[in-house]
Amino acid sequence: MSSISRRHVLKTTAAVAAIGAGRLSLGPQPLALAAEATTKGAASRPVSMAMHIHASWSEGNGTMQGHLDQATRAGIDVLWWTEHDFRMAEHGYPNLVHMNGAAEQVNGVAWSWAEQREGTLASSQVLWDKTTASPGDASTPGSVRLSATSAGRDAAAVRISAGATNTVMQRSLYDQTIEVDVFPAEVSPHAYLTLVVSTSWRPATAHRPAGQYTLTYVVDGTQGRSRSRSGLDGVVHLPARQGRWNTLKISPAEDIERFWPDLESRDAAMITLTLGAVSEKERLADGWFDLLRISRPARSANASLRVQAELMAGYARRFPAVRQYQGLEVSLVKPTHVNWFGHKITMPEFANPLPVADPDPAAGLAVVQMIHSNGGLASYNHPFGTAHPAELPPEGQDTLRAAVAKTVLADRAMGCDILEVGYPSRGGVDLDRHSQLWDVCSRNALFLTGTGVSDDHSGQDWLGQESNFVTWAHARSRDLGDLLTSLAAGRVYFGDPARFSGVVDLLVDGSAPMGSVTTSRAATRTVRAILTKPPVGGVVRVVQGTVDLAGEAQPEPGTTFTDMPTSAWHRGFVDLPVDTSSPRFVRIEVRDSTGKVIALSNPVWLLRDTPAGGIPAPRRAR
Repeated sequence: MSSISRRHVLKTTAAVAAIGAGRLSLGPQPLALAAEATTKGAASRPVSMAMHIHASWSEGNGTMQGHLDQATRAGIDVLWWTEHDFRMAEHGYPNLVHMNGAAEQVNGVAWSWAEQREGTLASSQVLWDKTTASPGDASTPGSVRLSATSAGRDAAAVRISAGATNTVMQRSLYDQTIEVDVFPAEVSPHAYLTLVVSTSWRPATAHRPAGQYTLTYVVDGTQGRSRSRSGLDGVVHLPARQGRWNTLKISPAEDIERFWPDLESRDAAMITLTLGAVSEKERLADGWFDLLRISRPARSANASLRVQAELMAGYARRFPAVRQYQGLEVSLVKPTHVNWFGHKITMPEFANPLPVADPDPAAGLAVVQMIHSNGGLASYNHPFGTAHPAELPPEGQDTLRAAVAKTVLADRAMGCDILEVGYPSRGGVDLDRHSQLWDVCSRNALFLTGTGVSDDHSGQDWLGQESNFVTWAHARSRDLGDLLTSLAAGRVYFGDPARFSGVVDLLVDGSAPMGSVTTSRAATRTVRAILTKPPVGGVVRVVQGTVDLAGEAQPEPGTTFTDMPTSAWHRGFVDLPVDTSSPRFVRIEVRDSTGKVIALSNPVWLLRDTPAGGIPAPRRAR
């Protein structure tokens, strides 16, 4: 069970009485002076940041265009691109599929095909034919025969859709070529074979609706290449002779550019790949497919990062309100992925030839050391995993939280600087348990900057989706150096931008800002909790915890909390006396009238002595 205890809840009348008794102070200063004393020259408005975003190099259907459109609509100042490293590099991705069965191993990666049927079919067949192969694949006999006959005039189809371990069949279309061998046995304009590539989602543009763009390649016996377009669908007729093997070669990004020249064709991924036989008017469509090849020209490890930088520059002109920075999610390490924020982002080396995580914990430590050696900051991502299952029962959440806390403490969060805390729900664990894990770290003098993220892969509904948190930085500007400085110092807060637009900050003894680690022998110290635009009818939860270095043997947060009505912040701040006869940390949570957490501060640490590991330079009060 959790060790959190509810010490007391202050209602409005109790808060007024406490203030009158001198136990709490709203202070004599007006809000403007309080803010000035707190921010110490920081930007007048904190910088809002979307810190964990995936576009067309990762496994979702998002695009840079879609995310930038959402960031602009949501009023977000800064967007960090954090594509998965191995996905950008297509490390270990299968490039040649022999199609000798519904499932096969391709360079150690499981590749499979799933059958689909559409419309009303009089007959259909998916036959994995071990006796037939294209001349180019004679050494690995086998192919797939697709046949379909519709039961009426309307089109009906049988298809097979590609899938692979860890969705590695999904990949960027930039500079990509797809080849497949096809034997059209029976085709015509009303009975044909198809290769369909569905591509990434984009917002409404050029009088076209929002949606995924689709490319359909048709083999119907015609001997000339032709193209047609309708809305988000492009169709290319490919020449291929019946009764013989043909090699089809397509470049989807080039076709996107031809069909929709207003789009950035490099900002697209192959989301699905299907092969099919389509019948109309009861005509038979029949043929074989074999030897699928997906390739692109040889390139350096950092080529995709350079292309991303070019896209960022181009999109900056279309979305000028949003500042973009390159980051990277280093993903093939245990126990968790690590986001890299910094000036010198490069593609790391991969120890494992397959696109699977290296189980050696030393690999994760080495990644963080590499990030630090390049002057960057490392984030310990989604500590309870990448999945989105239903939440566990409370006891199960507490058990999992304790187990993860032991792992985090064992290697000191791999040496990371940042911990992703702000997930409304992730890995079956709610936001409270995410925060409690963070408190366990704070209790053990593990000084981690908490952030709130969305880890969004779609770019379609930033404000409305459940995981929509952003992070606000008290930074002098949107420049990269200023943002990194704020993140390293814990000068950030995070929350739900759809429900909170205020400012959260802490100030210790009038001088030490939020995120700082201070030492004093005083028995009582004052933490000024600053909050603007508080939710009506909400509460501010003041969380206090001991810093007793309990370690892995006691992986509990060790916190108590006090709920105060947001009405107490009518002047923008409340001074909180803190008993520091023993070392403490303090942070606050802003909750709306339903109890939902909409914003969280970072902690301040009120220690009596300098910890054995010292105080990180960015967290020393100046």
